[in-house]
Amino acid sequence: MSSNKLDTDRLKGQFSDKNLLSLKDIDAFYREKEPSIPKTTVSWRIYSLLQQGILQRVGHGQYSFGKTLRYIPQVSHKMTRIGRAIKKKFPFIKYCQWELSSVNMFCQHLINFNVLIVDVERVAIEAVYYELKDNYSKVILVQNLYDNLSEFANTIIVRPLVTDSPIQKSGSTYVATLEKILVDLCADKEFVSFQGNEIYHIYENALNAYTVNQQTMLRYAGRKTKRKEVETVLKTINRQ
Repeated sequence: MSSNKLDTDRLKGQFSDKNLLSLKDIDAFYREKEPSIPKTTVSWRIYSLLQQGILQRVGHGQYSFGKTLRYIPQVSHKMTRIGRAIKKKFPFIKYCQWELSSVNMFCQHLINFNVLIVDVERVAIEAVYYELKDNYSKVILVQNLYDNLSEFANTIIVRPLVTDSPIQKSGSTYVATLEKILVDLCADKEFVSFQGNEIYHIYENALNAYTVNQQTMLRYAGRKTKRKEVETVLKTINRQ
């Protein structure tokens, strides 16, 4: 579709101060000059904007400027070994992993330690915990944490995997999506040290660097009964 029809320069100028554009925003934009434009034509224009990398979809009926860029966390050798061990011993359970150090790229204040999070279906938590305990010196169940998380540097923390958690496969192991990591940091008590001003820096930097599906975040936060907390942070970031 031609750039004249898409009117991209005017679109960017009109919404330059908005982090999020809704379907209603875009529809109203095109109706300013073409009041009787069919909804199907608006849909095709949005599709063209997405294909050209001018817009990216960040939720149902929600868009922002820029190309889609998915976050795929780096998988360490340790994560690969753990993934293989879980697959071998417990081939049918759902799990995912992520490392706290991966959050540094979004933080204002860098952390100088690392922990490895292994989230496992609740029915298999203890079995996986003892399997990891046989092979690694520092393994703990999340309910046994005490003091600050920094006291547990290089520890594997085994936690329950919430049903319908947003996870993805990377290589031979399953890892958390950025949506899951962001919600966990905001919602879970073990990450309380991130839940002051730092969480706003993390969210803003993550949303600026990568395509983040905010509706996926809110659905997942709802399953953790923390939708309101996550929604508050997102609304603050989206207004900036």
